[in-house]
Amino acid sequence: MSLPSRSLSLKPPQALYNTVVKHLKKDLNILKILIKLTLILVCGISYGQTEIIGKVISGISGEKPISDIYVQELITKQPLIMADSLGNFRIEYLEPNKKYVIEISAFGYGKQKFDVQTKSGINNVAFELKADCEYNAERAEFDWKNGKANLLLVGSIAPIANSPSDKQFEEKFGIKYFDFGCEPLIDECLKEYNKRVFELIDKKYGMKWRKKVRSDVEYLK
Repeated sequence: MSLPSRSLSLKPPQALYNTVVKHLKKDLNILKILIKLTLILVCGISYGQTEIIGKVISGISGEKPISDIYVQELITKQPLIMADSLGNFRIEYLEPNKKYVIEISAFGYGKQKFDVQTKSGINNVAFELKADCEYNAERAEFDWKNGKANLLLVGSIAPIANSPSDKQFEEKFGIKYFDFGCEPLIDECLKEYNKRVFELIDKKYGMKWRKKVRSDVEYLK
């Protein structure tokens, strides 16, 4: 008994080649997509881990400026931020190995720019704000020796005039009240000058003068 013959359906070589190439292209496209996604993920993680942690100090006092501090990164134009009470701030989502420009402003210091070259990870940077003081400890010493020392005040558009007792105080201790009105000095400069004058008065007259001085003299307490 003979078995019925079966005809095998074989694709011609060209058709087989085309099918293989089609599948390879499909697999290759999938591979390219996976590679792109991997690169995006890796770069995203890298950028997310690169940040600047800054600390702002005054070139006058070596401490945080007394006034509020505002910070902005100018390359990526991230929103303006405010440093905390210790002068610290953080700028995130930066790229490694790239130069950024940080603009910092505080009362009396104007706007100052700093270039920062990032490395991958956390970049700890100290930013020192420069300023010139017309009134400082040296000026206080000079004024005191020449009989021209002042006790500095910051009033307003309408400063408070000296009372008769204030004038008596000036005559007794050989010192003048000086009110800057609505255009005050940098806080650090004013503080440095007054603090030194306080020390000089204490040294010559003792502490009793503090009970008679105007209460609005800056940094007396």
